[in-house]
Amino acid sequence: MDTAVKSESGVSGVKRTRGRGRPSYDLEDRAAAENFRSISAAFTIDRSTPVPMWVQLKNQISAAIREGNLPPGSRLPSEQALCTLLEVSRPVVRAAVRALSDEGNVIKLPRKGMFVSPERRQTDFLNANISVFGDMASKGVKVSTDTLEFFRARANVREKEVFNLPDAGDVIRIRRMYRMDGHPITLSWISLPGHRVPDMEKIDIRNRSLHETLRTTYGIEVQRAERWFGAEMPSSEVVRLMKIDPAQPVIVIESISYDQSREPIEFYTAYYDSNYARIHISV
Repeated sequence: MDTAVKSESGVSGVKRTRGRGRPSYDLEDRAAAENFRSISAAFTIDRSTPVPMWVQLKNQISAAIREGNLPPGSRLPSEQALCTLLEVSRPVVRAAVRALSDEGNVIKLPRKGMFVSPERRQTDFLNANISVFGDMASKGVKVSTDTLEFFRARANVREKEVFNLPDAGDVIRIRRMYRMDGHPITLSWISLPGHRVPDMEKIDIRNRSLHETLRTTYGIEVQRAERWFGAEMPSSEVVRLMKIDPAQPVIVIESISYDQSREPIEFYTAYYDSNYARIHISV
């Protein structure tokens, strides 16, 4: 049986007693429920304004997150509990939660619940000439890489086009996982024109910046890069390697870097986890 409880602010709480079935939110995480109930007591949903109720709700939860009242990792009530606490319908709550998730403020974990997203780091490598490795290391972040593939191969159509290679041209291919403080942040497929980096496949590049290797071994300086951004649903391989939510799209980056002679030297496609680290671009 459910008994409604009215606070001084007029916001309803709910006290539930259940004999069987899934336990209520209060019983699962009482501290989190009480914290959210105290925060939501200040929420106001104005039904007379043209602003949709779900937008009002989303904005007020976002403000609570931004102001630190709901810190990273905080558990939120279930959608049904939110409906009861705030006296709004399920479609209103569902739309607000979807928007919070799309903005990266909230994550939903299957069979665990809904949580405020972890605080996101920030990277500037997308508008810098230095590498992913170099940019993060310069900020004092512990950077590590997993080199998943490293070999020489015949260039494919796209690689021939980028590097202006003949039909018999070859490339060095590298597949790398970059980690920020141990967390997977970028999964990259990298190509280098084979004739510019002889015998590179024999070099130990573990936990070493590729740009540093190009500079110290081959005298190649990366001067600028062009990058294109998109978004797509991750493949099962990307989900497995990066440990990301298969239901959330990821940022896809295509990049071509040029050396001091204005020749293309590096081509990569990367999947980037912006839920963990935001991308910062100055214009």
